[in-house]
Amino acid sequence: MSSLGIGALAFAVSATAPTLGADLGPYTPPPAYTVVEPSPCLQFEQSFSTALGSIRETARVFRAHDREFHRLKRVRANDGFVGPDIALNAAMTAEQIDVDTKAAQVSISVEKARQWGCFAPARLNRIENEAARFKQEVGEKAFWIDPRTFW
Repeated sequence: MSSLGIGALAFAVSATAPTLGADLGPYTPPPAYTVVEPSPCLQFEQSFSTALGSIRETARVFRAHDREFHRLKRVRANDGFVGPDIALNAAMTAEQIDVDTKAAQVSISVEKARQWGCFAPARLNRIENEAARFKQEVGEKAFWIDPRTFW
């Protein structure tokens, strides 16, 4: 038996063991593992929660950039077209667009959740008010530029 290889030994052992036939019938998973579509209310909640979290993070970054922008405006470090404050202004504009877009997404999701009657109206009002506050604070902020330092 030592002259046989491992494969031949496995075949010899399996040939002598009783074999069971394979069940080739249709497989139905147990009911605990069936896949169901998520509820629309859950999808709306994920949508406005994700958008609101993104708005909060962008607003935090925007406030830091706003402080830096006003510090840079006190220093004459650009020629009117190129400079660190101008590049920062472009980044802040992108952040404002992001906040406006996400606030619209929150508003749409909250309105659909209202139509479906998913959550308490007070909760939906708080979520929509928070998004509107961030939109006003960040998305609609106008940059005041001191004419003495802007050439």
